[in-house]
Amino acid sequence: MDTPAFQTWLSQGLTEPSVKKIHIEENLPKDAFPLAGTVSHHLLAGRYIDGWFKALSKAREVETFFILSPSHYGLSTQEWSLCECSWNAGKYGLVHTDAVTERELSKSLGVEYDKNAFRIEHGFSTLMPYIAKYFPNAKVCAVALNGEPPLKQNLAQALTDALAPHFTKEKSKKNFLLISTDFSHHGNKEETLNKDSSSRKFFNAPSAEGWFFCVCDNRQGMYAMANIFCKETGENFGGQKKCSVLYHTNSFELSGEGGDDITSYFFTFMY
Repeated sequence: MDTPAFQTWLSQGLTEPSVKKIHIEENLPKDAFPLAGTVSHHLLAGRYIDGWFKALSKAREVETFFILSPSHYGLSTQEWSLCECSWNAGKYGLVHTDAVTERELSKSLGVEYDKNAFRIEHGFSTLMPYIAKYFPNAKVCAVALNGEPPLKQNLAQALTDALAPHFTKEKSKKNFLLISTDFSHHGNKEETLNKDSSSRKFFNAPSAEGWFFCVCDNRQGMYAMANIFCKETGENFGGQKKCSVLYHTNSFELSGEGGDDITSYFFTFMY
């Protein structure tokens, strides 16, 4: 089988931008075992993507990252795009697909592989050097999807149903659900604050219904995370989950530029 190796910013010789230093908002409790979380896919926030993966590596091991990312460029030919491929993480080597699990997801979702959707998809490629750096033996299951509103609940539920068997209490000891997402887009400071205040309602009190508060580019991913881990009853994780916000910032705060076109970032862990 053809298993292409896609480029990342590190393999292309790029570096993390120099940005403003911000403080950690809330560390994970020492005894917390994170099950899932949100992380930006903008390299502008690379310093804090690094900090998020570093914090995760101190809390637990991960064998397989299940990464849900928006399909940004309209390259997906199906409702969900999957592919058995690798990513070139530069000096850290290759990050490989968990081939067996990716095939299981493809069968569960009823889709064929769609490798063209991954060639220039920064929702994955931005993250791969950090995975290779902090989790050098980990593999990934990558799913590109339509994350923008309006959310089609039947599709979001189908994705949730396909993922849920991989996140039983036992399997969550080796698997991690990573929601690759950025939050408020294209607003000024006031608009960004208002949208982020809505998103924070979910992080302050995660619930199966609370995904709706999240103003982000991956609402289908947020739906899946909330409904896998936060349902009051179910086979997986019945009851309330907690969430810590490691960092909260935005593109204007980090760069000092684009005050009328701001993207915001929540780096979080659900445990």
